[in-house]
Amino acid sequence: MEIEKPRCRRAQMADLDTVVAALADAFQNEPAFSYIVPRAEKRRAALPRAFRIIVGEDIKAGRVMMTAGGEAATAWRVPGRVHESRLDEARTLLPFIRIFGTASLRALKVSNMIKAHLPGEDCWYLHMAGCHSGNQGKGFGGAAIRAGLACADAERSKAYLETADPKNLPIYRALGFEIVHTWQVPAGPQFWGMMRAAR
Repeated sequence: MEIEKPRCRRAQMADLDTVVAALADAFQNEPAFSYIVPRAEKRRAALPRAFRIIVGEDIKAGRVMMTAGGEAATAWRVPGRVHESRLDEARTLLPFIRIFGTASLRALKVSNMIKAHLPGEDCWYLHMAGCHSGNQGKGFGGAAIRAGLACADAERSKAYLETADPKNLPIYRALGFEIVHTWQVPAGPQFWGMMRAAR
């Protein structure tokens, strides 16, 4: 008997709470956010608030894909919207400072390095991808990524991502991504930038 593949759809603002819950849980032990907010209990409180801003912006500037039951989600920025405008950066700066407090300097250091390594060429940018920890290893995360890649493929566009978790590298390679550069946040995590050729 063939196992049914997870179904995915485009998320709307009405799905914000569901998407935020999946991503905040998925990133609880991720290296970059662990560097930004070292204490687990503070990170657990900060991430849902941060992801409400991040996902809300990505819904407006791109496309957020989610599995039907909200087990996993991916937040994409579309060609021409990969880089945030200065207006968007200014508008979200104070809310992020309120969330991260004294950790804001580390958050800004990570954010600035990510922005400095974003590709200059048009592509689909996989900004965030995560699966709720209780549903990992069941195909939900891969399905949510492939749903976004299908959009990129429909436009014959490249796709780009960065990750600070080396465990993600074989997963992304299996989906067609290859490492194009790496960088190190001073006293912080290493990142890998990966590109997938247009198909």
